[in-house]
Amino acid sequence: MTDSIQLAPPNSLFFLSDIEDDGAGPEFAPDRLILSTPSCISIGCLAFVDGKTTLTLAPSTELDLKLPPAFTGFLKTPDRGVRISTVEHPSLLRLTTGTVSSKVRIWVNRPIEPDRILIGVGAAS
Repeated sequence: MTDSIQLAPPNSLFFLSDIEDDGAGPEFAPDRLILSTPSCISIGCLAFVDGKTTLTLAPSTELDLKLPPAFTGFLKTPDRGVRISTVEHPSLLRLTTGTVSSKVRIWVNRPIEPDRILIGVGAAS
């Protein structure tokens, strides 16, 4: 099921992690919009003072995008699901994956301070 939220998150960051565990967040790296560890992915967005970002979380099977993603990687999901969070909100969106490892693809509308982010999650193959 596709779900979306509009938010101006603190620090202009969203996090994708296992549904029950925040995981180990990635170290900050300048000029990198998306950073990852095996258990957590951070995604930069529009500066919170400039407005809200629309973030959509969906199963990969519901997406048919022709553009290449800004990020493709894998995430440990031992509790068989993922969640989107911020530094202030522990759980904004949730998606059941049914697998202990998930393939994640992320699309953004601009390479710097995107205000539209789409995250597709599916089984790791």
